[in-house]
Amino acid sequence: MKHIRTLLPALLILAALAGGLGASQTARGNAASPFLYPYNQSTSITFNINDVTQAWNEWKSAQITATNAGGGGRLRVMGGVNNSSSVSEGMAYGILFASIFDDQTTLDGLWLFTRDHLDAQGLMHWHIGNPGQLLGSGAATDGDVDMALGLINACVKVQKGVWPASPKGLNYCTIATTLINAIYTYEVDKAGSAPAGGLSNNPGGELLPGDQWNLPGEYPEGIVNLSYFSPAHFTVFGKFTNKNSEWAAVNARNYAITNLAQAKPGNCSKLVPNWNQYDGDPQVVSWQPQEYAWWSYDAARFAWRVAIDRTWYNTASSRETMNEIGGFFSSVGINNVQARYRLDGTSVDGYTSPFFIGNAAPAIWAAPSPIAVNCGAATASLKTTPQQAYNKLVATKDSPNSYYGNAWRLFGMVLMTGNFPNLYEMSLGSTPTATPAVPTATPIGPTPTRVPPTATPIGPTPTRVPPTATPTPGTGGACQVTYTVSNQWGNGFTADVAIKNTGAALNGWTLTWTFANGQQITNGWNGIATQSGASVSFRNESWNGSLGSGAATSVGFQATHTGVNAKPTAFKLNGATCSTQ
Repeated sequence: MKHIRTLLPALLILAALAGGLGASQTARGNAASPFLYPYNQSTSITFNINDVTQAWNEWKSAQITATNAGGGGRLRVMGGVNNSSSVSEGMAYGILFASIFDDQTTLDGLWLFTRDHLDAQGLMHWHIGNPGQLLGSGAATDGDVDMALGLINACVKVQKGVWPASPKGLNYCTIATTLINAIYTYEVDKAGSAPAGGLSNNPGGELLPGDQWNLPGEYPEGIVNLSYFSPAHFTVFGKFTNKNSEWAAVNARNYAITNLAQAKPGNCSKLVPNWNQYDGDPQVVSWQPQEYAWWSYDAARFAWRVAIDRTWYNTASSRETMNEIGGFFSSVGINNVQARYRLDGTSVDGYTSPFFIGNAAPAIWAAPSPIAVNCGAATASLKTTPQQAYNKLVATKDSPNSYYGNAWRLFGMVLMTGNFPNLYEMSLGSTPTATPAVPTATPIGPTPTRVPPTATPIGPTPTRVPPTATPTPGTGGACQVTYTVSNQWGNGFTADVAIKNTGAALNGWTLTWTFANGQQITNGWNGIATQSGASVSFRNESWNGSLGSGAATSVGFQATHTGVNAKPTAFKLNGATCSTQ
């Protein structure tokens, strides 16, 4: 496919779409203080603020709990790997939302739980079980970054007098500074030998996926998840900690990797893959044997994060990136956006979710001059206005306990309605806003009809675990397996496999089975999945390799099938045949 810029006749240009950041309406902020919700900063989107508030209240009610959080006002966000454990990413979403919606009690409770689960570098371990056991060690950068921004927001609100000092004695400004410095020290690769897990022969400034990755041993080409790259956050971090040049270098380097990824042969969509090498090539990872090279759950958040940079700082890189990605999704049409895409623009799935709409819609909204694209599912004409994109976002909703999809629906809503403000810049009296640009193309197609929200099947959030050396398998033993198809749609499904060791204790385990109907695993979690033909192998991760006698664990995966999806009937654990239920 060819990536083309469509030149429309002058008549269409005169009738051009109103860009999301152009044609600004008068700001309708909070009369009490511009630092309190609702902020309602200028936007061309027509919206009902009650929709935004309701989305937060529903997410908070469904996902935030004091149960098994440790008492003393502690709170945790449920979801991420399963519906009861907690991940740093989800904790960060809660902290950031609480800072936006002026819920100081919730923010304090979430930080107290986070503080209980920091690693040696001062960053939260990425996966905490219910009730509080460590399930995944090491930090995940995306969670750390969003937590830090939420704490900066809280710092500003206290300094401006719209929040009282923390009833829990938390100094938000100090906590934010400490956290940002830890992110820079341990989660940004430097030229040379720092941090220890990075590469010595690199330009420096690459954003690492976490603080405990071993790049020389596992990823000598480097590894970057561009959906963790948050350029507007990083500009604020530089100013907040007086490290402007350091964080500017991080932005420059990761935008450069973005450009390299977008320029690869065959990438007519200008999307980015889930995982990248430092040269922009897709980086193979064991837990996503096919999906690593797609725009999927570990890539799509990139659009929202760059849309913030366009909104807050209007950088040239953000404008170019939004024109390309927003142009792709407008050329697909917001009503046609699917869950996952290959870089040639073809869709992988036949379903959508608020997670993907929550990232595609802000990209359409933030594009000053969207580029019509002829690439895969994109058909060379712009079909969606920013208003249509927002209407679709509001109408697309998951079931109440959908931690991930509904969070990203809310992130899209607050950004597009002018309720995701740059509070730090506002506190300085200089609030950068995106310069309105004259759009260059007219959307084609009908305005989407608002429909009642419906539950939509979605694939699980892929887990991100620090790579480790292969564990030493134990001896075979008796075992019991329960295989459950947890969700199914079209030719796709997700499944959970519960494993109980009824024999001797194991120090390292591998579960194997054979599919009967051509099923193919696309990603897995709680174990390292490999597949050769019909034969599947799931090996333990570093944190769940010890399986005592009578102990249980589980793995899960997302897969495709060809129309028939019979359950496997024979399983082996370390070579020993298991009974099934």
